[in-house]
Amino acid sequence: MTLYDMQTSDHRTPSRSDRATSWALAVLTLCSFTLGTGEIMIAGLLPGIASDADVSLSTAGLLVSSFAMTVVLGGPVLALTTGRARRRRLLGALMACYAVGNILSAVAPSFLPLAAGRIVAALAHSALMPLFFGIAADIVPPERRGSAVARVSLGFSLAMIAGLPIGTALGQWLDWRATFWAVAVLTLAVTVPVAALAPDTPGLSPEDDRGRLGELRVLGDRRVQVVTGITALAAAASFTAYTYVTPLLTGTVGFSESAVTVLLLLFGVGGTVGNLVGGRLTDRSVLGAVSVSVAALGASLLLLGATASVKVPAVAFLFLFGAAYYAVIPAVNTRLLDVASKQARTLALTVQSSAFNLGTAVGGWLGGRVIAAGAGMRWLPVAGAAVAALALALALGETAGERRRTAAAAPASPTAAADEEGGAHAAPEAVSR
Repeated sequence: MTLYDMQTSDHRTPSRSDRATSWALAVLTLCSFTLGTGEIMIAGLLPGIASDADVSLSTAGLLVSSFAMTVVLGGPVLALTTGRARRRRLLGALMACYAVGNILSAVAPSFLPLAAGRIVAALAHSALMPLFFGIAADIVPPERRGSAVARVSLGFSLAMIAGLPIGTALGQWLDWRATFWAVAVLTLAVTVPVAALAPDTPGLSPEDDRGRLGELRVLGDRRVQVVTGITALAAAASFTAYTYVTPLLTGTVGFSESAVTVLLLLFGVGGTVGNLVGGRLTDRSVLGAVSVSVAALGASLLLLGATASVKVPAVAFLFLFGAAYYAVIPAVNTRLLDVASKQARTLALTVQSSAFNLGTAVGGWLGGRVIAAGAGMRWLPVAGAAVAALALALALGETAGERRRTAAAAPASPTAAADEEGGAHAAPEAVSR
């Protein structure tokens, strides 16, 4: 009997079902930790890779941008072409693909094969995270969806706290290839338990009259467009500052380079706290959580820029920056799960992931433009706060519009008023258009 059966079986006690759900979410958290570590570990390995591959550090940095662009471009294409695949087989194949990509990088004799391995891993990564979020949403009641999504995204903040330093230390102790091998082994180790969580059912059937057209139609839904826009803007706001956080902390705040590692760890701890708090807020009000977390992101960035010359408040607002940024993630992902139809939510979540990576790239570019214009480093978080203000305007506008639609629908449907924020916690099928 699968976990899905246990959720609906009258013969299972609630305590046993709860234990099964907790185990499932723990597996999904470990999976996202594995994927997150595999994505960000490259930051600590670039010097060794550049030296061994006999390329410049800037050339080695292309491994980061190629990974991000593969997620942006390849994710939606893969979601469309695998729409009818059986979920369990697809999940197993993608996990194997992620492991193979890391193995290819580990054994690469030169830079180009190493980059090819990163692209293979990025392609699998782009399709896996939407599947993980979808599984988490399916195994909990609607009112706990925010916390479940937060548990999955928690793996990414843990990857920053533990995965990056451990991967960097392993690469320095043995060799950078050892870190790729470690991620590949961990991926294979979690493949069987996570595949067991997925329903052994096909995605879209050939008889589904909406088919792939129905999947594509979700991209025309204004609510989906708004939440992906908020995601892209929030990522751009964050990475306008975070891309250059090391020179900000050393050159403007005045910390030593050795202290930066501890400060980045503090940022990751803030992210873990924010992720859990964001999940709780999302369980209460999805759009409320989106607005509050984005507002906190903008405020923390603005205050970080304003206090960048004073160490104690700068450290405090760096922590709040991490907390606010990671609180955004469960809120926007839960909102997308609520407004996208179940048949199309994998594609919608994949586009959401693309929006995040696009925002990351835009943020890095914007930060570079601020520096090139001759502004001081303290203006980077201020510029990020301005971008966050745009995201907040979108979130508040969406909240107001949702309230108007709910009020207008109330006379025609007595049950409409019972759905907070226009169906914020209803099943995806019930709120899709």
